[in-house]
Amino acid sequence: MKKHSLFKMIGITILVAVLLTWIFPITYFGYELVESPREQFGLFDFAEMGKTTFTYFGSLIFYVLAIGGFYGILGKTNGYRNLLDKIANKFKGKEIWFLSAIIIIFAVIASMAGITTGLLFLFPFVTSIIILMGYNKQTAALTTIGAVAVGLIGTTVSAINTETMVAILGLEFSAGLRNKVIILVVGIALLIFNVWSYSKKHKLAKEEMKEEVDKLPVSNDSKKRTWPIIIIIDFILLIMILASISWESVLGVELFTKIYDKIMAFDIKGFPIFAKIFGEGTFIPFGHWTLYEFIIPIVIGAFFIGFIYRVKFNEMISSFFEGMKKALMPAVLIYLAYFVLVITATRPVLLGIFKPLLTATSGLNVFTMSLVAFVNSIFNMEAYYTTSSVLPYVVTIITDTSTYSLMAIIWQAMMGLSVLIAPTSVILIATLSYLDISFWQWIKASWKFILELLVILLIIFTILVLV
Repeated sequence: MKKHSLFKMIGITILVAVLLTWIFPITYFGYELVESPREQFGLFDFAEMGKTTFTYFGSLIFYVLAIGGFYGILGKTNGYRNLLDKIANKFKGKEIWFLSAIIIIFAVIASMAGITTGLLFLFPFVTSIIILMGYNKQTAALTTIGAVAVGLIGTTVSAINTETMVAILGLEFSAGLRNKVIILVVGIALLIFNVWSYSKKHKLAKEEMKEEVDKLPVSNDSKKRTWPIIIIIDFILLIMILASISWESVLGVELFTKIYDKIMAFDIKGFPIFAKIFGEGTFIPFGHWTLYEFIIPIVIGAFFIGFIYRVKFNEMISSFFEGMKKALMPAVLIYLAYFVLVITATRPVLLGIFKPLLTATSGLNVFTMSLVAFVNSIFNMEAYYTTSSVLPYVVTIITDTSTYSLMAIIWQAMMGLSVLIAPTSVILIATLSYLDISFWQWIKASWKFILELLVILLIIFTILVLV
């Protein structure tokens, strides 16, 4: 099942979602629990589903294609390969420090800024360095995917992935912050340990190393400067971080909103020049950016690099589209994964399945709640749909508000854990597709970490519910 395993896993998940609509009645919670007759998903519903998927989630597809275009142009510069070699050589004999630093940086960014899918921008760069260090692709995948998952599990001050949940449970964003930080630190430490243990046993043999390195961009000028690439990549990442942090809603910082207002209000003889340049109604302040907005600096950065390194314009266009072509498979897989979300959103049956589990015990049961949150995350994928589809009902059967902070931690952690194993996980399928790793190769490399993380999380939840 190695060949096209990602397609097969996504296809199976779509099939399961469709079959559930044939077996279970529609069940959702508005102002009250609503149970309606079955609405079976039919063959020609797929056409409508395809249109809906592209309309609502097309930004992900274009974002991944933009990343492919960026690295398409980047690969045409001698400076890029020089930069990869310099970093790999600098950490020779100290590779674990590089891997640990990447894990910490990615996890903290995901935790504080809420950037998860956005970090895919750095994955080709980081994975190339890890391969040049002599490690296999699975080590690169475990480092990058694992770091983002851990950051999502231990989300601290980001509103991107918690806003809906916090609103439903009536919590402050700072609720349970100490426990979230503990989970984040424990997750980072556990991942570093597993990456270190796995990487030591899976160094590439000489022939394997040559085969993998030959796939990377080459350099015909080893003296070509690298600092322009460093500055542009860092600048794009900085924009992503600053634009994603919930400055006003969580931190109470109004600086970026005020800067935005002044920029948009600036005029020359009554003509709002910057508002017109950036786009009235489309340019939004930092703290509210999404993947749509990230596409702009990535595309501009790609062509800026091309001009700096004197890549001919026609070659830049060709390279950009060539890079997009390489990113097409991950984009298609992401598109198919979102079919599942569209099915469960238009035919909500999961709450009816979860209801017996949620009402099996009185009060908060960390094990059944974790199971519900995990399975729901596989089918609903995004934080808004995952939480809004079940939690409004949960708060009607669990009325002890003192447990809501822990409940939020459980849901957040299970959403993060699903990133590591769900066939619908955007981070997972995009990375595995890019690195040409089958789903089962990934499971073989990561199952110990996933199992250890699950056990530790359940132990932490149990301790927190008892204290």
